[in-house]
Amino acid sequence: MTEQERFLPEKINVRQADETDKERSSHSKHYLKDHVDGVLEEWAQELPDLPVAPIAIIGRLERLHTYLRSEVTAVFERFGLTGPSFAVIATLRRAGQPYQLSQRALVDALQLTGGTISVRIDRLERDGIVERQPDPSDQRGVLVRLTEKGLQLFEQVAPLHLANEERLLSALNQQERAQLADLLHILLSSFDQVTSEDPRHPLHWLGASLAPVQVARTIRRASGLPDIPGLLVRSVKSSGSTTQSKLYEGDLIIAANGLEVRTIEELYKQVLTARENPLVLDVLHGLEHRQVSLTIHLPEEG
Repeated sequence: MTEQERFLPEKINVRQADETDKERSSHSKHYLKDHVDGVLEEWAQELPDLPVAPIAIIGRLERLHTYLRSEVTAVFERFGLTGPSFAVIATLRRAGQPYQLSQRALVDALQLTGGTISVRIDRLERDGIVERQPDPSDQRGVLVRLTEKGLQLFEQVAPLHLANEERLLSALNQQERAQLADLLHILLSSFDQVTSEDPRHPLHWLGASLAPVQVARTIRRASGLPDIPGLLVRSVKSSGSTTQSKLYEGDLIIAANGLEVRTIEELYKQVLTARENPLVLDVLHGLEHRQVSLTIHLPEEG
């Protein structure tokens, strides 16, 4: 029995909990082995107790990034662009007419620093692809607008870029692409955290701010607690259903309605499934397990 299974109630449906060791090992038997298979086999021989399973995913993502980046970049280079500069162009085009955004909005959209964005805009402005204008709503702000030349450039590059990306995914059929996209969405959404002002934030429907699973595990380890995956309650509203139902800061939400949850999206899905029925959470506070029943009223979508 693993450390996690010792602290999870038996009724909780842990993903892959019913999978046997034989079934798990069969997943890694590839007829044609890749570089990562070789790495894993070498570690299995040299240090069989070393927990190298994450390499099967992280190692492949890193190698794929290297291959894909060079192939994608080759298309942009034909037009004197880089991937980052095309990202600015595409973001402005996606904004709709008049194809402009404040520099601050570009910083937020591309998740970059103001200095990095300025360098990219400088280059594009020199090439006549974008232009800067004063922001009438912000005396110190700047609007960045796609020029006619920039718009025409996007219309040239985008179809070739997307056709190239489609070609790079040729090894996967449509069903496999959808499965991979869903799994990547789950993983990425655990890092892409919404702001507290966003109506999707748990503060607005759960009444609590949650740390994602990878952060929760780090905090529990640092506190000397068992390394159990779950969503850590960072803070709770001073009033509302959560405090009435005794959900406290430091609680670890490990399941909802009997199903394991590792992401906020999985928790939200159980909220939707419950509808007007109470949402039953399995919670750990330190080593103490308890259940919390909540009736959640989702905010109306605007």
